[in-house]
Amino acid sequence: MSKLNIVAIFTIKPEFSAEFKVEFKKIVEGSRKEKGCIQYDLNQDVKDPNTYIFTESWESKLAIEQHNAEPHYKEFAKFAEGKVAKKVVHIMTQII
Repeated sequence: MSKLNIVAIFTIKPEFSAEFKVEFKKIVEGSRKEKGCIQYDLNQDVKDPNTYIFTESWESKLAIEQHNAEPHYKEFAKFAEGKVAKKVVHIMTQII
């Protein structure tokens, strides 16, 4: 399988905003260093500052699986438990 893109939308609980800023930095920095990572960015919604959008590109499904097994990913997932109001993840292939 060829390159895959991910859009992950997190709406965090407002009382955890300051903590998430620290954890977001760790997950982005760690992910950008991974072998199969092509792009890994984090955006904040202009209208809703508690909504964050990850836009990612990975070389393959295997690269995503390896990413999900990385310590920094597991630490972020554990930290986020109970602190996220809503999470939506789309894994996509580019068609044009």
